[in-house]
Amino acid sequence: MSEVEILVVGLGYIGLPTAALLASKNFKVLGFDINNDVVDTINKGKIHIVEKDLEKIVKKSVDRGCLSASNNPQSADVFIITVPTPLKSDDEGLKLPNLEFIK
Repeated sequence: MSEVEILVVGLGYIGLPTAALLASKNFKVLGFDINNDVVDTINKGKIHIVEKDLEKIVKKSVDRGCLSASNNPQSADVFIITVPTPLKSDDEGLKLPNLEFIK
């Protein structure tokens, strides 16, 4: 297992596959999500999204201790933020990313 610890913030359609791929390459990955059901599901080696073959990778990574999930963020060497940034219009109609999930 790599000495580098990675925290993936947001375990949806981008975050979970990213976390699982990194963990499958022997990085120690903690996934953070505010949804307790998501955290519990991942820690059982299961997934809450539809993605071909992802559950096999998650299960193997959880079983090897390379991947875990929590609703309590931890310190890490690398932080990857994978939360929604939908577009919203400003007062002039210009579309800008909504950064509320990041904040």
